[in-house]
Amino acid sequence: MFYFSMVSTVMTKRSPDRLHTAKLTRCDGIDLIFSVTVDGMRVYDSPDFAPRTVDFREQLIWDADSTAVILEVAGQRIFGYHVGEKRSLRDSELYSLRLTPFHELGFEGELPKQLATE
Repeated sequence: MFYFSMVSTVMTKRSPDRLHTAKLTRCDGIDLIFSVTVDGMRVYDSPDFAPRTVDFREQLIWDADSTAVILEVAGQRIFGYHVGEKRSLRDSELYSLRLTPFHELGFEGELPKQLATE
């Protein structure tokens, strides 16, 4: 039986303090698997996702203090890693991380207006 998979880098993202680098890859094959590497060490392989031709909206997000990185898929946090302690985050830690709020980013443009629903 012939098995084919394609591995691609989704993103590489440095921590806000520029001391650490996280990389997100995806392996498309029989199933879809996301992998996270931090500072060159593989720290996570996701459970299988069903292969679909949709946007999974996968991304890496560093916390505001550069101590942890999280993997988010379709708006759901599924994994976190503490870089200083070199360990996976517990569920309670994963959901209590402080991410940089939008108002701290110094955006000088105009945001799209939301339409009022009637």
